[in-house]
Amino acid sequence: MTLSESITVPACAVETFRGAVFPWFCDNMGHMATQHYMALYDHALFHVVGMLGPVVSEKNGVKLGWADVKHDVRYLHELVAGDLVVIKSAFLRIGRSSLTHRSFMLRSQDGNVCSTLDAVTVRFDLTSRKAVAIDRKRVAAARSLTMPTATQQSSISKLVG
Repeated sequence: MTLSESITVPACAVETFRGAVFPWFCDNMGHMATQHYMALYDHALFHVVGMLGPVVSEKNGVKLGWADVKHDVRYLHELVAGDLVVIKSAFLRIGRSSLTHRSFMLRSQDGNVCSTLDAVTVRFDLTSRKAVAIDRKRVAAARSLTMPTATQQSSISKLVG
């Protein structure tokens, strides 16, 4: 499949993970199993929200964190044992209590985008287990890492197109 060769990682995307595909990440067909894609993306997602401030914090006696509520993964090129991967991430939208972000999993050896993840993460009261508003400081930090609308649309059409 050559679809990912036309996907451009936006300049605002920052590195959120770097690692390797180990043999035990692969299934009996020889490519990385989906459970391990999600594990690598999960590492990256901690860095995505960590760029905005502490992942877990306390404000006025309320313990706040984050909760992923939606994932849309695209598999574009196989990854196999020995491949080195880098994940870069950027925000697509900033809502009152949620962030929509895209992560690109690249094979370091050739720069191909092998997978993408579009995710929605909600600011979360860890005691009441409910969504809460994202504070202004985090919103401002996310804006500096947000993909321009034209880049978002171009990237989406290449993924589904």
